[in-house]
Order: sequence, then C-alpha cells, then structure tokens
Amino acid sequence: MSGNEVDLAALLWELRQAGAEGRPDAGSMARFGRLICDRVGCATLSAVYARLYARWRTLPEHTVTSGMFAGNLLFLVPMLQSDGPCVAPHQQEELVLAAVADGPEDPRWQAAVLAATGGSALGGLVKAAPALREKALARLEEARDLLPPDDPALTAIGVFHALLRAQLSTLGSGVDDLDSAADDLERLCESPQLRGDERAALSGHLAGIRAQQAARREDEPGLRKAGHELEFVLCQLPKDHGDRAYFSAYMETIRNHLVLLETRRAGRLPDVGESAHIATTIAEVHRAAAKLPEDARSLHLGLAGMTRLGAALLDQDAKGIMEGLDLLEDALDLVDVDDERWPRYAASAGTGRVALSGLPDVPLAHGARAHHLDQGISWLAHAWRLVSGPEHPLWAGMGATLSAAYRVRGNWSRDPRATDRNHAEARRVGLDALVGTTWSVLLQSGTPHAADAAGPAAEHALDVARWCLADGAYEDAVRALDAGRGLLLHAATVATTIPEMLASLGYTALAEEWRAACPVPPDPDATTMPLAPGGIESAGPSSRLRRRVLDALNDSPYRQRLLETPRPEAIGAALRAMGATALVYLVPEGEGVGGCALVVSAEGSVRPVPLKGLTANAAPVTEYRTTGALGRDMGPVPTDSMEVTSATSRTRVALDRLCDWAGDTVMSRLLVELPRGLGRVPSIVLVPVGALGMVPWQAARTTGRRGPRYACQDAQISLTPSARLLCEVASRRAAPTSYRQPSLVVGNPTGDLIYAGEEAKAIHRVFYPEGILLDGCDGSAATPAEVRGLLRRQRGGVLHLACHGVVQQGERRSSYLALTGGHLTAEELTEGTGLGLELGLVVLAACSTNVSGRGYDEAYSLATAFMSSGARSVLGSLWTVPDEATSLLMYMAHHYLHRAGLSPGPALRRAQLWMLDDRREVPADMPAELAGRVPFIDREDVTGWAGFTHLGW
Repeated sequence: MSGNEVDLAALLWELRQAGAEGRPDAGSMARFGRLICDRVGCATLSAVYARLYARWRTLPEHTVTSGMFAGNLLFLVPMLQSDGPCVAPHQQEELVLAAVADGPEDPRWQAAVLAATGGSALGGLVKAAPALREKALARLEEARDLLPPDDPALTAIGVFHALLRAQLSTLGSGVDDLDSAADDLERLCESPQLRGDERAALSGHLAGIRAQQAARREDEPGLRKAGHELEFVLCQLPKDHGDRAYFSAYMETIRNHLVLLETRRAGRLPDVGESAHIATTIAEVHRAAAKLPEDARSLHLGLAGMTRLGAALLDQDAKGIMEGLDLLEDALDLVDVDDERWPRYAASAGTGRVALSGLPDVPLAHGARAHHLDQGISWLAHAWRLVSGPEHPLWAGMGATLSAAYRVRGNWSRDPRATDRNHAEARRVGLDALVGTTWSVLLQSGTPHAADAAGPAAEHALDVARWCLADGAYEDAVRALDAGRGLLLHAATVATTIPEMLASLGYTALAEEWRAACPVPPDPDATTMPLAPGGIESAGPSSRLRRRVLDALNDSPYRQRLLETPRPEAIGAALRAMGATALVYLVPEGEGVGGCALVVSAEGSVRPVPLKGLTANAAPVTEYRTTGALGRDMGPVPTDSMEVTSATSRTRVALDRLCDWAGDTVMSRLLVELPRGLGRVPSIVLVPVGALGMVPWQAARTTGRRGPRYACQDAQISLTPSARLLCEVASRRAAPTSYRQPSLVVGNPTGDLIYAGEEAKAIHRVFYPEGILLDGCDGSAATPAEVRGLLRRQRGGVLHLACHGVVQQGERRSSYLALTGGHLTAEELTEGTGLGLELGLVVLAACSTNVSGRGYDEAYSLATAFMSSGARSVLGSLWTVPDEATSLLMYMAHHYLHRAGLSPGPALRRAQLWMLDDRREVPADMPAELAGRVPFIDREDVTGWAGFTHLGW
C-alpha cells in the first residue's frame, strides 16, 4: 500500500487493537514498527513519515480531509519516532495548525491533536530544544482547558504535562518544575484511568524524581524510600518493559548516592568496592539492547554505561570504568551529534577517561595515563563546544571537569610552552564554567532551589582562583573569586530591575508578565510569607518564565550585569565613590598555593599580599567552629588557671584565640601594605572566603608594649559578600537626610529582652523623636504586617531593630527576626514580596544577623538580605550578642552618627573604640538606665563589642 492509498484512521485503529496504546514493551515496539512499515509500504519508519507528510502536502488546503489527515499523522508520530527523530519542528507546527483549524470542531478531537504534541516531545526522542518542549507544554494546557473536569483523557494529558516538566528541569529549566511535576505525578498515580502496568511505570518515574529531590537535600531516608519503591515497581513490570532501563539506572544511582552520603557522614572516603555491585553483565546489556529499535538501543546502552561508570568511579575500579566507557562509546555511535544525548554521553565518557588517568592504584605507564587524559579532554572539549553556552545545564559541571583536566595536563607536560597553553585553557574554561552556575542560579524560582544550584560554585571558583594566583593572572583571580560568591544575593538584586531591562529592549509584554508573577505584598494580617495556590510559599516567577527572560536578555547589553563579575576598574570606581581604600579578598591556602590577601585598590590595580598560615583549617578556626554558638550573658573568660566548665566558657576561650590568630596571621601583615591618608586610617572592605567569614576581623588582635591592640584601632573595616554587591550599593542614590528622618525603631517586640527595649526607647527619644517607635511592652506591637507596611512607605532614614535574630541553616526560612506574633525572614526580603526598600541605614541589633544560613560563600544573612533589597548601609552581628553590652554599643553608634556626623561604618568603629577605652566619657544625653551600665564594660570581653559588622557605605 502506498502513502497515497493508506487509511490513517484504519491504521491507528489496527494499532490500538494490537495493544500499541501507552508505552509498549521492547518487543512490541519493533513489532508495531514492522506493521506500520508493511501497511504503508516503506522499509523504515522515517520513510513512512516522509511519505505520509508528502501525501498530506498534496491534499487541498483548508479542507476537513486535510485537517483529519494532519491530526491522524500527529497521532502516529510517537510510534514513528521509535527508530529516531523523523519530524522537523516546523513540520509538526504545520500539522498542528492544520489539524486544529481544519479538522473537526469537536473539543475532544481538538484536545487530542494538541495533546499529541506532548506525546511526541516526551521521551527524549525528538531533537527538541527546551523552547520546543515549552510549546508542547502550552499545547497540553490548551488541550486540558478544552475538556470537562471528568473527562478520562485528562489523566493522560496530566501525565504528559508532568513528565515533560520533569524533562525540562533536566534539560535546563529550574528545580521548581521537577518539584511540581512530582506532586502532580503522585496525584495522577491514583487515577482509575490507569491500567496496572501504567500505574506501576508512573510510580517508577515518580520514585526516580523523588530520589533526585532527596539527593539534592542529602536526605538518606528519602533516598532509601525511593529505592524501595523502585524495587517494588521493577518486580511488577515485565522484563522487557520499555521503562526498565530507566528504573535500573535510577536504582544504581540511588545506591551510589547512599554510599557517598554514608561515608561523608562517617567522615571518610568510600572504600574500593563499597558501592553497589551491578549484577547485569556487559553481555546481558548488549543482548537486551539488540532487541530494541536503534534509538531505544542507544538510550539503553547510554543509561547502562553512565550507571556502570558512576559506580566504578565511586569504587575507583578501572575495569568497571572501562566497561562503562565501552557502553557509552557504543551508544555514541548510534546517536547523531546534534542529538541532545550526544554531549551527555560524551561528557560522561570524557569524565571517565580523565578519572582513569588519575587512579593512583592502577598500574598504568605514564604514556597510558597521558593517553587516557588526552582522550578524556578530547571528548569533553567536543561536548563543551556542542552545548555552546551557559544556558545549557551541562555547561558548568562539564566546564569544571574539563578545566581541571587541562590543569593536570599542563602540570604533567615537560614542555614549558605546552604547560602555559594548558594552564591558560584551564583558566579560560574554568572561568566560563562559572558563568553557567550564575545562569543556573538566576533561573531558579525560590531561594532553596537557587542555593542548591549555587552549591558547586564556591569550591570550583576557589580552585580556579588559586590557578590564577599561581600563574600570576591576578585580575582573573578576582573574577573567579567573585563568580563563586553571593549568587543568591546577586539574583535577588537583579530581579528587581528585570522589568526595566525588558521594557528598554521592547519586551513590554514579557516585562508585564514578570511583574504579574512577582509575589504580591503580604496581607496586612499575615505573619509569614505569602502563599501561592496549593499552599506553596510564593517565590516569584517560575523557572520557565525566568528562562524566557534570560534568553531575551542574553544577547543584550544587560548580559554583562547578569552573568559577569565587575572588572577591577569598576571595583576601583565603587571604592572611590564610597571613600574606601581597597577591597581585599582573604584567600585561604590550598593545593600548591599559599594563603594571601588579594587587594583591589581604589585605582583598580590588583596585587596579592602573601599570608603564611592563612588556612580555613587553622587550629583556632576549627576550634571556634566546633565549640558552638555564643550564648547570652557569658560571664568572665577563664584564665589558664581556671577550669573550663561550660560550653559558653569554651567558646569564649576559642574566640579569644581566634582573634589572636587573625591578628598575627593576617592583620599585622595586611595593614602595613595598605596606604593611608594624612591623619586617617585606611578604609578596607573585606571579602573573607569560606570559613574565614566567621572571623571577627575588626577584633583581630596583636600584642604590643602597651598591651593588646585590635584591628579596628588601625583601620576602618567593612564587609561585603561580593564585588558585585559592592558595585551595586555604590551606585545607590544617597538622600541628604538618609540617616535622620524618617525612622522606625523596633524594641523588644517579643517582650523578653529588657535591655533591647531600653535601648530602643533611648535611641528613639534622643535621636529620632519624630520617628516611629514600636515596643513590645507598651501596646505598640511590632507585628510583621505592621513592620512591612511601614517599610513599604519609608524612603531613606533609619530602621533600627532590637529583637531576637534566629539562624536555621539550610531551612526554607534560613534566618529571621522574631517580631510580635510572627517573623520577618531573609527570604521574603530577597524574593520580591513588594517591600521596595529604600533605606539609608538598617541596624540589626539582634543575634547572628550577619551569619549566613546558606553556606559561608553565599553570605546569605539578614544583613545581606536587607542590603540586596535596597539598603545603603547595614549593621549586623556575627554571633548571639549579649543584651546588656549591645544596648550601649548601639546607642553609641547612633551617637556618633548624629553628634559627630559620621557615616555608619565610621560611627560603628567609633562606638567600638569607645567600648575599648577605659577612660570613655558618658554622653550627656545618654539616659540614666544606660549610663548606669557603663562602668561595668569590660574592654577585654570582645563578645560585647566585636560581633557587629558594617556593610555598605
């Protein structure tokens, strides 16, 4: 039968009768393919499609016959693609438009045509960019809207929609797509419309997604649960079911993740052979693959190869690595280079070769190791060129592996010119890979998802920075260091200006869509963050909308601001605007590179200052990190003759030792290298890398003839999470009265901080009598809704919050201020809830308000959240501050701000110097309840004054 004679409706009916609905098993796929070829009279399925498409083009346009034929051809396409892609995107679009416009007007027909595009896009068999899958999702949503709520077809549409979103997450969308897809699949698994094998297969895909979620959270119980669910599914499905390859790969991946988590928890590396043993032999994999159509065969071999390779890499098993490589290279032979799977398989193969070259216990000659390394670099470099840019989800991880491989090859080379070339490539690729992480963070909807995406950046950025330092490429070192820091804050900062960027480029509709997707201001009675439909906390625009926005801005002049870090000359300009001397990255020593301070001057020059002993694992740093949080009212610091009897005392001792180490190792050497003006100390902005962020650098202590001397006595010290945020803040407009009126002072909103209440009343009465005071004990309750409302209306001026601050590492709300009856969280400040802050100064006189709840290098705290949300200057704390001493320090900071006319950073420094001065004078306007505590200040107790830091102007 020729394409001119075939009755597509009859062919589809015959396939349904033969059981070709749903996802057939491996044998059925080949059988149905032969049936289709036989009925149409072609040798291959791609030839079938070509003939049928050509037949459709001969039919009279805009007729019911043409529309029916187009729709039936679309219904057949998923089967035709079992041997590989056969329909071009523009052809599919033509068929859809014709089937909808010219076919029957029956809503079920229209919905079925639209839903068919979802089935075609699913499964990875179409060379479809994420944008084409987005279009398929939109068509599925149109189909869903055409049907009544009880229509049985909604189940299949819902399954296609959820699986496509999960696929989009893998191909470059955000994690929110994966999470929402999992929730939908869980509901759909209960649908009575599903057959038993369909329900089992869907449960398997759901378990695979739940495993990805658990692995992202490092949730061992969640991984084990997903593994048990997959084992149950595999027991239910026939041995030749088309999805078994996926589920077996999921199982091995889960086992490998569990080994990694278990050994990490135990503080050791995995033992050789500790990962799960793969029972399937190479011969069995090939026999199973031989029964499949070519495209499915390549998928089967590729999944098996990546699974085997992952287990072997964990075990450092050379034989297993070679087996995985053989399977992957067989799969690559069956896949076109422009297929989305090719770079994935090639990147895995390249990673395996690179790993094989470096296995320490494998007896390989140097030449053999070099061969594996060269082959790995070749695979990775080819795949890197194919993925082409930071928008691809493989860009960052592949680039990190490739850059490290170039570095190793440069180190191995005996030719200095080859060494230089490879080292230069390592720096170039490593820096470009970091741009991919920035893209991924900008793409995510919600701070937890963005934090997951940012996770790998800090370590890779530090590696690249150390290479740059070793090679004398100091400007590149600055770029690398900043690219791995404060990405959550960067995403929050740029998000507020997205509509203006889009509108300036003519994307007005997209700008309005972004504005509409941003969370609305909370209800006046709300005590927590707003909720989206379904009870999920609103986090702003979805990742799908974010990707469309990033695509629009990627080729515009705004790309630099979105994806790149500021150059040294831009950093210098920001420093000059703020009156600062230098930006200083404190870089701990690492493999082959000593610790250093990387100094960017106000003139834009960059130079390193070597700092021997600057390491994140120095004994004082480790001791302080492990003693726990500082407590209130800690009492005296024990002397050597006193017995340490409490955690608080141990922490106090550890803090003192940390201050001594910081002075001897860093500040005593750094400050002599910095210029100072006549009659004034240098003003430096520090960017401490990694665990160095917990150190109170202003209290770095040296001992001289006149006793201890602290760094704040010789320098004005501020902090910034990154040069990105420094440049952003430097560009903000300063109002002439930015530190006077208006003002909002909040004191003791929970009613259990007596001195905080006294502090707030005194500061309000003496310095801001025309401002607003909300006090927890006098009836003016500082509820979250009240504070939000006042902040939305306030422009310029001061916000002073004397209350509890809480840090919850890695939680949805990673840090918050405890107000009356509720919380003000860092996340609602950065996720666009409409507060629109334009504050001159925020004083967070609370505990741990400049402690990151999302990792050191993200520096994501309440203080930095206020900064990224629009404040020009913020004072925050590094630990749980003592209530009594804090009240005096905060009063004096405001005193120097107003009575001496100082800006916030110098005002805080003068207040700290006042605390250190045994001959300190009590200001005449200090209220008696505060003045009575002045004689009891202990200058040797750094906990009372050194915990507060300055960020911004």
